[in-house]
Amino acid sequence: MIHIRKVILLVVMFTLAFTMLLTTNTARADDISGTLELEMREAVERGILLGYGDGKFGQEDDVTRGQFAAFMERALNLPASNGSFVDVRKDSKLAPSIYAVANAGIMIGGSDNTFNPDALITRGQVALTIKNALNYSEMVIDSSRLDFTDANSMSSVTLSAVYNAIHYNIISGYPKVVNGVTTLSYKPELNATRAQAAAFIIRLLNAKESYVPPVEESQDPTPPVTPPVEPPVDETLYQLAVITNNELVKTETTYKTFDEALTVYNANLSYEAIYRGKEIMKVKPGSIAFGDNTVSSSAPNTIIYFDSKFTQQATFIERGREMRYIDSNADYIKVQVAATMGYVKHSETNLKPKKLVVSTNRDYYVVSQWGTLIHHLTNHYTNKNVSYPVGPAPSFMQQGPQYLSYDGIHFMDANGRGIGNNFPYFQYVSARTTTDYTAEEIDAYIVKILNEKYPARASESKLIGMGKHFKKLEQEKRVNALFILSLAIHESAFGLSDRALQCNNLFGLHIYDSTTKTCPKDGTFSSPEIGANTLVDNYWNSRYINPEFMGVPARNLGAAFGNKTTGFNVNYASDPTWGSKAAAHMLQLDKDLGKKDLNKFKKILFTKYEVETRVRKEPSTSSEVLYSYRPRNVGVYKDSVPPNGYPLGYPLTVVDSIVDGEYTWYKVYSDKFVDQTSPVYGWIRSDVVIGIDYP
Repeated sequence: MIHIRKVILLVVMFTLAFTMLLTTNTARADDISGTLELEMREAVERGILLGYGDGKFGQEDDVTRGQFAAFMERALNLPASNGSFVDVRKDSKLAPSIYAVANAGIMIGGSDNTFNPDALITRGQVALTIKNALNYSEMVIDSSRLDFTDANSMSSVTLSAVYNAIHYNIISGYPKVVNGVTTLSYKPELNATRAQAAAFIIRLLNAKESYVPPVEESQDPTPPVTPPVEPPVDETLYQLAVITNNELVKTETTYKTFDEALTVYNANLSYEAIYRGKEIMKVKPGSIAFGDNTVSSSAPNTIIYFDSKFTQQATFIERGREMRYIDSNADYIKVQVAATMGYVKHSETNLKPKKLVVSTNRDYYVVSQWGTLIHHLTNHYTNKNVSYPVGPAPSFMQQGPQYLSYDGIHFMDANGRGIGNNFPYFQYVSARTTTDYTAEEIDAYIVKILNEKYPARASESKLIGMGKHFKKLEQEKRVNALFILSLAIHESAFGLSDRALQCNNLFGLHIYDSTTKTCPKDGTFSSPEIGANTLVDNYWNSRYINPEFMGVPARNLGAAFGNKTTGFNVNYASDPTWGSKAAAHMLQLDKDLGKKDLNKFKKILFTKYEVETRVRKEPSTSSEVLYSYRPRNVGVYKDSVPPNGYPLGYPLTVVDSIVDGEYTWYKVYSDKFVDQTSPVYGWIRSDVVIGIDYP
């Protein structure tokens, strides 16, 4: 006979054993463990982090930009948005998340309309994304510092974002103990893991959910009343302004003339600006001017003139782009764009006082951890920031500090002290040169990059097979094939932009700031080859390179990408950094293809702008003149900030040289091209040029 108590005891023991086994198996049902286990499990529970199935969450796996976008979109419950990144497939599961974070300003794409969804996201990039999420969540951006041993290796923008995240206990570092002393490093260059991503996001949500906005205490317990309607501003009167609570505030006294206001302004250092009506008329040196054309809505560019009467146009820039503020009065603002000093209208320009300029919200340069010079740009109208690599940083720059430059050549430290000059080779070498790369090498490179960067859409690109045609144009029309390809990459996102696909327009032809149609009549071509022919024949070999084209305003300012003082950029694009960006594409092409073209020519010349400069058929003053560069006003600066300004006349690439008496004659590529019988080279005398040497 079985004893009942023994049966019950056996059943209880079996049940306990089964429960322990079940609990043990459940605990081991996934691969989540370690110091970030709690945050990762919470991310899973909240539906932010999805697994691979079978309990696999890959906590040590690296995270791509597309995946991190999905995490952020789920965490912040972002509204749905649309977009058109060229490397994001419309049927991609990550596409809705990518467009949601992009339109929220939390993650941004590149200047070539790419998002790089498959690129791994680094810890430094995560910090920047977290800061953007704090902004999106309307949380006060404050900072708390930790003494990271690698702080000096981070850009000021990344370090600032890290400190912002530390303030909300979102980010910490890697501890290291040596001889009982603990130090911390952040390691921004490391790829973020899924566990780290989960931890960052959960801590962000905790900070967001516990956030209490600061409230300004009021001494008046009475309920608020509707403020009276302000009387209309008299647009003819002048007022002075001071900075209060980080804002410009007008004082009450009004003045009938600018000179009356200026006298008081100069007598008291507390005044930061002079207004006329609602418009800022004058600020202090070190302030910023930026394009803000309030007159034209169709093409709101700001025109820079050589003269204060606005009769002779120098160049133009798009709305929001930064200029160096020099001085101003009631009639004009004197500015610098590239090496050009000129005048702009108050109605087309806005001013930002020096004390309101944030170091990370303006144009500046930094050196990356790989030794690359990175140009950070701010659009002061849209408040959007972008960056692009210029090329190898010059030896006088170090990683860490911010550097300033108005023209990308003369560089200063943060205090405005000149530290050195840098002439990026591909920005100033002549488009009349030839590349050492073959059509087959160019075509193979295009296919390789398309498959690496845009695998889902590689076959759609209008650049496929264009290497042969670009080399044909190089041979027959004397325009470097790599120049053509670089511009195509810059303007058409590797042949995948809507205008490239729908209009066969790889070069932004007939696409202006006011253009609304995807395919305007003159910007639509029957094939990409016809579009390339139009670029070379109707633009480069006529208006932009031919030195005898006498259009008004003259378009030909040198056969190089250049900047807003010399080269194509002066009149070809409203973006003042267009030439630098196009040259950066050319540098990357050359680097990827084998570095055959960089510094192939050891000297580049700039003509002196005060005199007519003749290019002759032979190295003799009695030789036939092939063409002349007319004297022109480039508005070059010669003042002390920055010092030793180069005049930046027309750029010429030197092939050879000979010494004849007191002069050196330089053999250069000829800008002039009529047909294939035109001389390839010409000669120019050393006393009318300034030379830049390359290693």
